[in-house]
Amino acid sequence: MKAEAVLARLDQAGAAGAEALRAEDAPLRPVLAKRRAVLMGAAAACLAAAMAGTAVVRYLVEEEVYATNIGEAKEIVLSDGSIVTLNTNTKIAVRYTKALRQIALLQGEALFDVAKNKHRPFIVQAHDTQVRAVGTSFTVKLLSQQLVQVLVREGVIEIRRPDAPEALPVRLTANNVALAPVKAPISTAPMPTAQVSRSLAWRQGRIAFDNETLAEAAREFGRYSDIQIQVAPDLENQTVTGLFVSTDPVGFAHAAALSLNLRVDVRNREVTISR
Repeated sequence: MKAEAVLARLDQAGAAGAEALRAEDAPLRPVLAKRRAVLMGAAAACLAAAMAGTAVVRYLVEEEVYATNIGEAKEIVLSDGSIVTLNTNTKIAVRYTKALRQIALLQGEALFDVAKNKHRPFIVQAHDTQVRAVGTSFTVKLLSQQLVQVLVREGVIEIRRPDAPEALPVRLTANNVALAPVKAPISTAPMPTAQVSRSLAWRQGRIAFDNETLAEAAREFGRYSDIQIQVAPDLENQTVTGLFVSTDPVGFAHAAALSLNLRVDVRNREVTISR
């Protein structure tokens, strides 16, 4: 058949010209080999870049940032089962490794309920102060850029100053509070259980006062709302007691004024308490 004749001629041509083709290909072999080497090198470079990119992504994923707005509270369950509750206007950065569980408190206040793991310490860093725990419950609060407060609800923690190795660690047990001024000694004091509970009322959206001055109450409400309370200078040391909604400074002002026989003036986003 016609197709078979064509194939036969091709076979004959292939047998007769094999040597010629090998001779013609000879000068091209180094070039082809070089091209293969270049292509393989490029492929290897692409793979390395991809792997490097993956490594960068994995590193970035290890640190996660959580935050709340003014007046907001949020509960976060971490990968190890620990629970972090963020108070108003709070921001943390979480970085877990195989050896450590590290939290940076960047602003605000947070309650840490730590899952036990003796081989993987839980460390909270706030300014120059480091709080180390294994399995416990405690709060860390940035009262200002110069002062850190640590309150232990359960268990035992250890407070360190990594940048001051000469400073001895401070151990703190349940129902105790520590104040850590920047570049100054850490002071500790016991706190009654009832006061600890009042200090944590923010988890239910409340602020609890027990003979707090109006000036102190106004500052505390300022953490939870853009509406600011102004207290007349002659009234700043008047005291209040009670449980109040943290995001309702106007309601607090009216309640305080009623109990102390005072006046309240509300204008724009400012509340004034006066006689």
